[in-house]
Amino acid sequence: MDITISARHMDLTEAMDNHIRERIEKLPRFDDHIISITVTLDDDAGQEWVEIIAKCHREVLVTESGGHDLYAAIDDAFDKLERRITKLHDKLTEKRPRRR
Repeated sequence: MDITISARHMDLTEAMDNHIRERIEKLPRFDDHIISITVTLDDDAGQEWVEIIAKCHREVLVTESGGHDLYAAIDDAFDKLERRITKLHDKLTEKRPRRR
């Protein structure tokens, strides 16, 4: 899995990097086919934003979250990503045909 972590208009501290990598390590338990993850942190006039782009199965999943607390925004964005990965995995592995 390719991991890219970057920051705009702010410095990426070692604590932030470690926190993000800990959350990324938990993602393969939701789906094994994650190809790459790009995490971008941005500080925009006192509002911190986190954008996560994950490529898995031929799909590109994009989640973002913002707030005044960067760690809470990171956790919120990863929670959204986990739900989207689980939903995609269930959709692809469901045995029953979909109703129309």
